[in-house]
Amino acid sequence: MLQWRLMFTKLIDVSEVKDDSMKYVVDMEKKHCICNFFDINKIPCIHTIVATKRYKRDENHYVDAFYSTETWAKAYAESIHPGGEISTPIYPENIDEFSCQPPATKKSSGRPPTKRKISVGEFGVPGSKS
Repeated sequence: MLQWRLMFTKLIDVSEVKDDSMKYVVDMEKKHCICNFFDINKIPCIHTIVATKRYKRDENHYVDAFYSTETWAKAYAESIHPGGEISTPIYPENIDEFSCQPPATKKSSGRPPTKRKISVGEFGVPGSKS
């Protein structure tokens, strides 16, 4: 697991988080980090979490309202009905001309991998060899 060294500058919710190789500037007020994970996914990145823990704040307050239970409930509050009648489908005259073949694939050589690949931003379980 990466060891984070913290360098914080108190400039209206702007923090500098430093790891082994790079500095990351986190603006908690604007919900921005230079790694862009926070900007794109609207979920706090690891740098933002480090900064919020340093100032004893709750990182869940920086998650966008898009991920809230209320937003989910509003999105699925009403039923979605298919358009048209299922019993009388209308197909174009030249439907036989349309075809979509599967892409040509080549079977990989060797034994298939048995372990799951770790994604970006994911760390191994503490205490394990990963």
